Amino acid sequence: MTVWRTTGDEDGLEPGDRVSPGRGPRYDVVELDTPLLRVAAAATAPRLLLSGEVDVSNARDVTRALGAARDRAPGDVHVDMAAVEFVDVAGLRAFTLAACGLQESDRLLVLHSVAPHIERLFHLIGWCEIPGLEIHCHPAGR
Repeated sequence: MTVWRTTGDEDGLEPGDRVSPGRGPRYDVVELDTPLLRVAAAATAPRLLLSGEVDVSNARDVTRALGAARDRAPGDVHVDMAAVEFVDVAGLRAFTLAACGLQESDRLLVLHSVAPHIERLFHLIGWCEIPGLEIHCHPAGR
């Protein structure tokens, strides 16, 4: 079920921009809202906001949300993962397959604020080098 909500203002942030309170993308489409994972999307931009855990039980939902973000607007797909606590191999696979698909059309999947332990999993499996995937970790000290 898709739920429409207004949660902020869209202001065209570029990758790497710092977001001050009250300034940031507008996530007004809730793609998924379960006890384990919440996926919100920007209705007019290829941006997602994930919070919770991505695992085999919801990896297909993440794949669908990534596809919807890809189809929503041109450009790279950006995913804010600051509130993602856990990702299993099925979740990693969903991200890497989406990145491969985006790369075919010269686009990227950019994962922002990835927790160090999740980024380490990408490296251990060797999927950090997948074409079309950029991983940005939390700043040091977080």
